Amino acid sequence: MFDHAETMAREDRVSRCQNLEKHLIQTLRHVLSGAGHNEPGSGGDVRFNGELSHMKLSVVIPTYNYGRFLHHCLESVAGQMADDTEIIVVDDGSTDDTSHRLQSLSGLLPAGRLRHFYQQNAGPAAARNHGVRQARGDFIWFLDADDCLNEGALDCMRQAIMAHPQADLIFAGYRSVGEKGRIVEHPAGSLAVNRTRNLKNYLLQRLPGLTIGSAVIRKAVLQGIVFPEGVHSNEDVVFFGHLLATCRAVSVPGQVVDKVRHPNSLRNDLARIEESGLQAVERLFDPEFLDVQQMRLRSLYLGCYCMNLFRTYYLQGYTAKARGFYRQALGAYPLLIFNWGYASKFLRSLFGIHKRGLKLKNIQR
Repeated sequence: MFDHAETMAREDRVSRCQNLEKHLIQTLRHVLSGAGHNEPGSGGDVRFNGELSHMKLSVVIPTYNYGRFLHHCLESVAGQMADDTEIIVVDDGSTDDTSHRLQSLSGLLPAGRLRHFYQQNAGPAAARNHGVRQARGDFIWFLDADDCLNEGALDCMRQAIMAHPQADLIFAGYRSVGEKGRIVEHPAGSLAVNRTRNLKNYLLQRLPGLTIGSAVIRKAVLQGIVFPEGVHSNEDVVFFGHLLATCRAVSVPGQVVDKVRHPNSLRNDLARIEESGLQAVERLFDPEFLDVQQMRLRSLYLGCYCMNLFRTYYLQGYTAKARGFYRQALGAYPLLIFNWGYASKFLRSLFGIHKRGLKLKNIQR
């Protein structure tokens, strides 16, 4: 009797283990096959694998003819996602194979966790705003299509959100990756208590880590603060400037994203920078978002921005155009004349002498 009872107990344990194994296999297959769904109109609550889950983070990625970069970007996010995270890709009227690549990449995640939308080409600002309207998360994380999240980045920001429950803007640092693989680290920088001081430090590039890809923003504040559509250069400066001027911000240590620098990126399009960069200054200094004290920073920022344009055109050899921006910078903020680095370049450009003794092009443009 004892042997028979022991045998029955052993068989019962084996049976239960087999049933548990079958259940785990079925669950795994269910997840990997994309089962689970999200109900329209459910807000931030999403059904995943039959259970109601609250969406904490929405990663918004605009793309325009960057299909070849998307796989690397999406893999860097998908590899560390939890049930409270979704990815939204907004195709800004691409003419390459972006749509086909998105279809093939949709199997990376369960259904509803990677969503993509198409719009007629309207620029990255409009694409990001579109992504915010579609997002279900409490916080928005903007990435560029050629960005790559560093390992542990999602956990880092998730912990920062829990540690700073009142914060509207949380940002870390980032790494820039050059064409030849050269990596430069950009730390977040320290914030002051005074918002005007933070805005000034940001405009003077003293918060080097604050950029697209290094920050999460509470979605609720994005009902009033949006990317300025129609501005194709420095639109992120307008956006983050308004956030720093009006919202509760926190910086955290570490680098959470790698940003690739390559020649065909918008950042390196001189014509576009000149065309819309000065327009961004006007959109930034809007009394609807900035108080009287913050508005007084306009002359300083305009002067510094024109000095950057002076330096850019000087290094490209367009000395006549460069000198025009130098004079414009001094007109906006005369104290910049005491910056010897810029002043020496201006004097060398007058005589067509490069710092290494080479003649510069004096091209009118």
